[in-house]
Amino acid sequence: GHMAEGAFVGLLILSPLIGAATRRWSALLLPAVGWPLCYLGLNQGWWGNGTGDGWQYAALLITALGVFSSGLAVAATRARRRAALPQ
Repeated sequence: GHMAEGAFVGLLILSPLIGAATRRWSALLLPAVGWPLCYLGLNQGWWGNGTGDGWQYAALLITALGVFSSGLAVAATRARRRAALPQ
């Protein structure tokens, strides 16, 4: 229960933060792989209380949201750094 919820919140917050901190597009791998693994573990009963009906849609949505927010963080920090460089 609580450990799985903590992992979900942590991944939701850390993915864009890691993207912003590293400014690397490879940071998008964390949510792209992490979210499906979280849902796989829930579905297999490895942690948490399992999944309910329509969990595949929730997994797809949260994975897309995680990749998007991380990509936005990477793009924003790269653009800000590029703007700060002397011309």
